[in-house]
Amino acid sequence: MKETKISAGIVTTILAAGLAGAGLYMYFQNANTANFSNLGKDPVVIGCLAGAIVVLILSLLAGRPSPFWTDLLVVAAPVLCVVGLLVLANSRINGIASILTFTNNAQNMADLRSAVIAMILIAAAALMGLINAFVDVRKYK
Repeated sequence: MKETKISAGIVTTILAAGLAGAGLYMYFQNANTANFSNLGKDPVVIGCLAGAIVVLILSLLAGRPSPFWTDLLVVAAPVLCVVGLLVLANSRINGIASILTFTNNAQNMADLRSAVIAMILIAAAALMGLINAFVDVRKYK
């Protein structure tokens, strides 16, 4: 029986993809709240986060040795997460300011909480993607 060792790159790739997926899930939860449902679901946020997940999975499947263009995949994932985060924050900033200053009640704070959790998860995915860009994704046997 051969023992398979998992590299740090595999772990960080899976963590980054999982965090991006969790951020996307929380974004959908937030987009359906009473306070933010009028903004709809932004295709840029959805596309960026889904793209980041796909890119991370592709970089994981490519492994090493791989063609030179796969090195761009690990850079593209955090960039997509940051773009998705910025678009999400831009669309939510007025609502957040309104909730914190004028309409501060339990329901609105719950809506705000889901927006903040989504942003934190997406930022964590971007950070994990940055870390992932500097570690080796090699399957050891």
